[in-house]
Amino acid sequence: MNLKTRFWVQSLIVLLSTIAVTVCAGCLYVYFYNIINSIPVRAGLPETAIVVLKDDNVIYQSKNFSFVNTKEMLMNISMNNYKFEYKDVKYSMEKDTFKAENNEVYDIIKLSPIINIGDYYLSLVIYIIIVFLITFLIASLIAQRHYSKNIIDPIVKLKKQTDDLRNGDLSHGITYEGYGEVGELSSAVEQFRIKILDSIYYQHKVDENRKFLISSISHDLRTPVTSIRGYIEGVLDGVADTEKKKSEYLKKALNKTNLINVMIEDLLLNSKLDLNQMPFEINQIDILRYMEDCVSDNIEEFERENKKIALANELPFSVLVNIDIEKFKRVVQNILDNAKKNIEEGTGQLIITLRKTHSSVILEFEDNGKGITEEDLPHIFERFYRADPARAIDGSSGLGLAIAKQIVEGLGGRIWAVSKIGEGTSIIISLKREVGNEKNIDH
Repeated sequence: MNLKTRFWVQSLIVLLSTIAVTVCAGCLYVYFYNIINSIPVRAGLPETAIVVLKDDNVIYQSKNFSFVNTKEMLMNISMNNYKFEYKDVKYSMEKDTFKAENNEVYDIIKLSPIINIGDYYLSLVIYIIIVFLITFLIASLIAQRHYSKNIIDPIVKLKKQTDDLRNGDLSHGITYEGYGEVGELSSAVEQFRIKILDSIYYQHKVDENRKFLISSISHDLRTPVTSIRGYIEGVLDGVADTEKKKSEYLKKALNKTNLINVMIEDLLLNSKLDLNQMPFEINQIDILRYMEDCVSDNIEEFERENKKIALANELPFSVLVNIDIEKFKRVVQNILDNAKKNIEEGTGQLIITLRKTHSSVILEFEDNGKGITEEDLPHIFERFYRADPARAIDGSSGLGLAIAKQIVEGLGGRIWAVSKIGEGTSIIISLKREVGNEKNIDH
C-alpha cells in the first residue's frame, strides 16, 4: 500500500472511529438520562398535581395551592389557556368533570409539569460535540504517533544518514524503516551507498593494481632486461668472438625476452582476475578425460628432462565438473611447470591423483621435490613470493600459483598445499562435482 492510499485509509479510520465512539456515547447519554429522570427523587422534577373542585370550591389538592392560584387556574381554563405557572414551574392543565353516585358534580384539574425538551436536546448536542472533539483529538494523536513512528521519524533519520553520505561517511548502512515509499527510498539510498562503496573499492583496486604492476615490472623485469643487455653488449663488444658463442648469446637473450613476455602476460592476467574483468565460460566436462589430455600434453617435456609424470585415477565412475576449460588448463599448467622445476632430474616424479568426496572431486598434484618449509607454506599462493629468494628466475613470473588460486576460487573451488621438507609437496584442488549422470569406469 503506497503512502497516499495509506493516508486516506488512516484518515477514514480516524473519522469512522470518532463517529462510532460519538454515537455510542450519545446512546449511553440518552439511556442513562432516561433512567435518571424516571426517578423523581433523583431527578428533582415537579410531580403532577391534582385539584378537585365542587362548585368552584377546593375540596382536595395535592399541592398547597392558594385560593388565588385556584382562581387563576379556573380563569385560564375559561379563556382556553391551559397553561399555569407555579413557583417557576410551568404546568399544562386538563379539566375533567366527574359525577358521583349521589349526583354531585366535581371538577378535576390535572396539572402536569412541562419539561423543556429544548434544554434536553441542547445538552445532548453539546455532549455529543464534546465527545466528538475529544475522540477525534485522541484518534488524531494516535494516528499522528503512528505517522511519526513509521513515516516522519524514518524520513528524519534518512535525512541525517544522507547528510553523512554527502559528507563522505559511507561506513554506516542505511536502515530499512517506514511504510511504502519511505522504506523503498531507504532501500534505494542503501543500494546507492553500496554502489558508491563498490566504485570506490574498484577504483582503489585499480590504483593498487596500477602501482603493483609498475613496481613489479620495475623490480622483476630488471634482472632479465639486464641479462639481455649484457648478452647484446657481449656480442657488440666482441666478447662473443665466434659464431657459436654469438649464437649462444643471442639464444639466451631470446629466452630472456620470452621470459619478459610471460611475465607481462601473467601480470595482465593477474590484474584482470583481481578486478573481475575476465568472465568465466563454464562448460561441463569429464574430469578424468580432461586430466588425461593435460598429462598427454606435458609428458614429452617431462621425459625430455628425464622426469616422470603419471595420472592415478581413484574415481569409481566418470565425474562431471563445471569449469572454464581454457582457464583451468592454465591452473594445471602452472602447477605442472612449478612441480617440474622443483623435482630432480632422473629421480623426480609428479603423480596426479583423482578421487572423490560426497560432493567434490579432488585433484592432488604430488611431487617428490625438496619440499617447502612450514614458514613459507602459507605464502606460496601470494604474488611474487618465492621460498628461495636467491633462486634465479628461470622462465617463471612468480605469479603461477597466485593465478591458479584466483581461477580455482573463481570457479567456486578451493586450492591448498601440504609439504614436508625432503619428501615433497602436494598441491590439492577441490572442485564441486555434478551429482548424477555418472557412469561406471572399466578398470
